[in-house]
Amino acid sequence: MKKWGAGQFWGLGTEYDPEFLLTSEQKALRDRLVEVCRTKIRPLAIENDRNYQFPHESIKALAELGLLGLIIPKKFGGLGENHVCCSAIVEALARYGCAATAMIFCMHMSATSVLLYRYHSNPHIQALLKRITAEGLLGGVSASDPATGSHDWFPLSSKVRYQDDNTMRLLKYGSWCTGAGFADFYCIMTISPQFTNNFSALSFFLVYKDEIRASTDDWSALGMHANQSGPMVVEGVFNTDRLVGSPQDGRKIMEECVDAYFLLLTSCVWSGIALGCIDLSRRHVTQAVHADVGMRVCDYPVIQDYVGESVIDTNTTRCMNYLLAQTLDVTTDNNNWDIHSDVTLTPRTLNIHWLWQLKFSAAKNVSNVTDRMLQACGGAGYKTELGLERLYRDGKAGWVMAPSNEILRNLVGVSALNGFTSIDLWEEMSNERLLQREVKKMTLEEKEKLGKKLLEEAQQEREVSEGTTSKQQHPYQDTDFLNPFNTAPPAALSQEIKTTDGVIHKAAFKPDQWTSLSLLSRHNLTDKMATFTFALPNPTDHTGCYPGQYVTVKVMINGKEQIRYFSPVSTPDDHGKIELVLRYETQGLISNYFRELQPGGQVEFQGPCGGLEYTEGSLDEVTVVAGGGGVTPGVQLLRHLTRNPQDTTKMTLIYYAETPGDLLYRDELDGYAKTDDRVRVVYTVGEGGEGWEGDEGFINTQLLDKYITKPNAIKHKVVICGGPTMSISTLYSLHQLGFPPQTVFIYGQFGVEQVKAVYGRQAALASHTCH
Repeated sequence: MKKWGAGQFWGLGTEYDPEFLLTSEQKALRDRLVEVCRTKIRPLAIENDRNYQFPHESIKALAELGLLGLIIPKKFGGLGENHVCCSAIVEALARYGCAATAMIFCMHMSATSVLLYRYHSNPHIQALLKRITAEGLLGGVSASDPATGSHDWFPLSSKVRYQDDNTMRLLKYGSWCTGAGFADFYCIMTISPQFTNNFSALSFFLVYKDEIRASTDDWSALGMHANQSGPMVVEGVFNTDRLVGSPQDGRKIMEECVDAYFLLLTSCVWSGIALGCIDLSRRHVTQAVHADVGMRVCDYPVIQDYVGESVIDTNTTRCMNYLLAQTLDVTTDNNNWDIHSDVTLTPRTLNIHWLWQLKFSAAKNVSNVTDRMLQACGGAGYKTELGLERLYRDGKAGWVMAPSNEILRNLVGVSALNGFTSIDLWEEMSNERLLQREVKKMTLEEKEKLGKKLLEEAQQEREVSEGTTSKQQHPYQDTDFLNPFNTAPPAALSQEIKTTDGVIHKAAFKPDQWTSLSLLSRHNLTDKMATFTFALPNPTDHTGCYPGQYVTVKVMINGKEQIRYFSPVSTPDDHGKIELVLRYETQGLISNYFRELQPGGQVEFQGPCGGLEYTEGSLDEVTVVAGGGGVTPGVQLLRHLTRNPQDTTKMTLIYYAETPGDLLYRDELDGYAKTDDRVRVVYTVGEGGEGWEGDEGFINTQLLDKYITKPNAIKHKVVICGGPTMSISTLYSLHQLGFPPQTVFIYGQFGVEQVKAVYGRQAALASHTCH
C-alpha cells in the first residue's frame, strides 16, 4: 500500500509505478522526499503559484534531504546517485510536490553536471562541489540569447577576451534563466575567447549570485509561476579558473551535460505532472456521486476510458524515460564522473537523439493527459481548489520550453530522412541541393549580380584571413567591450567652453580618472525606473562628454568594485549636474545600491567611455529607434538639438513601450514635437487601450517604412538603442529598406555582432562620429 502520511495515498497505487527499477536505498530516498512533499512542498506550491513567489522554503527542504548533491560524488559530500535515481526523484517532486520547484531542481542538476564534467583539474570547481551539499547551494544555467530567438546554441550577445594569462573580461546577456537572481551559482555559455565566428567552439563559465544582474519583476506566464524566470547579464573580469574546461569545451558541455540532463529530467517533470493530474482526478471521480441516479462518477465507461488511456500513455513515456536513464547509467559506469578525466569522452551525447524523442513524447503526453483529466472531472476540474487547474497550466510549458517541440520534431525528421550528418545546428555546412534549386529560379541578370556580390565578399574574407586590413574594417571594433563601433578611443569634450554670458565652463570628467559626485535628487519615473541627478564638482561645470556619449559609474560594495555604464539624459548644456536613468533589478548589486542611495550619497564617475559623438551640423538627419529605457540617448540628443536654434539637423524619435504608461519623458518629448519643426516623435505600444491614438505593435519594417527617410544623398544616421531582440529586428528591417550598415549606429556592447549577423561578417560598420 502506498502511504500518504498515516493513511493510504488517494491517487494511483504502487502497482502502476516501476518500483522494480529502484534499489531499496533509492526507494527510501524517494519516500522521504514524498513525505517532505506532503508536509512542506505541496502546501507551499499553491501560495507560490498564486503570488509568483520563488520557492525558497521548498528548495531548503530539498537541501535538508541532501538532494542538491544528488549526483555529486560522495568524496565531495554528495549522494553519488545515478540517472535512474535522478529520474525517480524529479518525477516524485513534480507529482507529489510542486512542478515549478521540480523545474528549478532540473536546472540545478544541469548546472551541477557541468561542474562535474570538468572538475578534475580545477581546484575552484572542486571546492564549490564540496560546498553545494554542505551549504545547500542552488545552481542555475544560462545558455539562451535574446538576439537569436532564445536558441541555446548561438550566444551572439556575449563577449570574452583574455586580459592576461590569469584573467578574462566577460560579458553575457541571457534572455531566459530559470530562477534568475535566486540561485547561488550559475553556469553560463558564451562565445570563446579569440572568437572566429565558429559557434561550435563555445565556452562555459562559473559565476556567482553577486556577480550577475537579473530582474524577474516582469515574470508573468501561463504556468510555472514560481520559477521566476527572466533575463540575466554577467559583466566583469574573472580569473581563468572560472572557465569550465577548455576555452572551446562549450559544445561538448552543452550536449553532454546541459542538454542530456535537461531533456531527461524535464521529461520526468512532464510525467510527474501527468501522474499528478491522474491522481487528483482519481480522487475526485471515485468520491463524486451523480445526484440524479446515485451513481459514482468513476462508474461511467467514458471516465474509465479517459483514465485508462492516460495511465497507459503516461507509463509508456515513463518506461522510455527509465530505459534511457538506465542506458545512460550503463554508458557512464553508473554516472561515474571520474571517467571524464578523459576529456574526449561524450557517452551521453551518443544518446541525445533518443532524449529528443523522449522530451517530445513526454511534453505531448502531459498536454493530452491534462486535457483528458479536465474532461474526466467535468466542471469541477476548472475549480482551483481541486488543484488540477494549476497542474494544467504548468504542463503546457512542456510544449514551448527549449528545445521547443517544433525544433525537436524537425531534428528527428531531418536525421531520419537524410541521416545525422544532415543536422546542422552550428551552421557549418551549406545545402547545395537547395542552393542549386534556388539559383535555377534566377534570371541571367540576377545570377550575374549574385555572383559579383559573392566574389566581393570572398575577396574581403581573403584579405582579412591573410592579415590585411580591408578598408571596411575598423582596427578598434572587436576589442572594445564598451562601444564596439569606436574607430578609435572615444574623444572627450575636454576644452573650456565660454557661454554668451561670459561664464567659463570646465569639463568635470576625464576618461582616465574617477570623479566623486554627490546625489542631488531622485525621481521615480515608474515603479521600476527612476532618474538620479548628481551635482558636478562646480555649478559651472559641464560633463566633458559629447551629446550621445555615455559614462562609467563605480561604487564599492562589500569591498569590491562594481561598475555600470549609463547613457545620461542630461546634455553638456546642463551645467553643474548630470542625470541618469536606472531600472531597478531584482538581483544586481549596483541596482540595489542605487535603490538605497539618498541625497548626499557619493558615486564615482568617469567618462566619456563610448557612444555616439554628436556635433552640431554634422548630419542632415538623425533617426533614433528606441525601446523602453533605451530612450535615454534620444532624450539627450533632442534636448541638445532643441536648445541650439542654429543646428539645422532634423531628428525623428521612434519609440516603443509595452503600454502608454511605460513611455518615459512623454510630456517633454511631446513638447519638443509641438514647438520645434525639426523634431518628430512617433510612439508605438504593445497595447494602446481606449483613447490611444498612436501606433500599436512592435517596431517593424512597415512602421519604419512609414516614418523613416529612405536612403538618399543626405547625411543620415540611424541610431538604435534597445534590447538585443529589438536591435536585431530593426536591423533586418533597415537592411530590407536599403539602409547600408555604415549608416546605422547601435548602442550597447553587442552592436558589431548584431550588424554582422544581419549584413554579413565583412559588413562595413558605422563610425561613432557623425562626420
